[in-house]
Amino acid sequence: MSRLDRRRRRRSKVEFRLPTGVLRLVPLPFYLLPFALCTWSCSPRIELKEWKSQKVEGSAHSTFSTPSTRSPALCLLACFSPCLAATSQAPATPKPLPQDDRVLRAVVQLLAVGPAGKGQNRECSATGFLINEEGYLITDAHVVEDAKRCLERAPGAKILAKLAVTDSRTAKAVPCEVVGIDARNDLALLKTERPPFAESGGMPPYALLDAREVALETLVMVSGHPAFSWQPVTQAGRVVWRGRTRLEETDFSPALSDAIDVDIPLQLGNSGSPVYRPGGGVIAVIDKRNSLRPSHSVAVSIRYAIALAERCGVKWHAIE
Repeated sequence: MSRLDRRRRRRSKVEFRLPTGVLRLVPLPFYLLPFALCTWSCSPRIELKEWKSQKVEGSAHSTFSTPSTRSPALCLLACFSPCLAATSQAPATPKPLPQDDRVLRAVVQLLAVGPAGKGQNRECSATGFLINEEGYLITDAHVVEDAKRCLERAPGAKILAKLAVTDSRTAKAVPCEVVGIDARNDLALLKTERPPFAESGGMPPYALLDAREVALETLVMVSGHPAFSWQPVTQAGRVVWRGRTRLEETDFSPALSDAIDVDIPLQLGNSGSPVYRPGGGVIAVIDKRNSLRPSHSVAVSIRYAIALAERCGVKWHAIE
């Protein structure tokens, strides 16, 4: 072995074989340089991608998590595996809504935005759900009152009903008119200015109503738009109480309404959300948080919404 070869061997003990099978000796600093560059460039992008994914998908509480720290080892592994690197950089897509859930497709977000002075806006957000193909929908009476306060400095402005996003296209927002109010049971009947037909050209998105008696421990779902969430958020729980109680707008009145208590926490924007059996019809409408058990919600019986619709001459569809 020549003197030059011995000198090169002392500089580095790292060896690898080229595809040609020729043994080459590479100085250690140059060998590690690509890994250092990969660690520096990949790690921030992976953290940003993780934050974007959480922001799109959201959670049951519509809270976004801060970026977490990724180990440099993940980037080194991505350098060795082109397939893994391509997967980690794939664009995030929102989870599609279940198309077989009729109630979920009928849920709408109710928005009211008006001026509040000093260049600021007042924004109100709540939930409602369609009950027929003509665009009639049910929500809470206190939702309408809150919207009026948001729009008091905007004459002629109306509540907007935004349909759920079911594909990559922007959801439509349709102005609404108030048709009827049941103040005693804190319910309101609204109508969109034009029928909100299904985007796909299929069945119009309206919910079926179920006025049958609800047993304790019945499994139920609640779908709504808490905290201005773009897509409806669905939570599951059980009926833990049923009876008569005072509702949001009637807390200081002796009037009592048939209602149920579900072990699902109410969030800002959930008022007017439908409570329904999985795969079935709407049995109640979310009204307020249970003051004695903040992790529970009070929902008024759907029978009052049916009675309101019939008084206004509006048809509705019952569960079979």
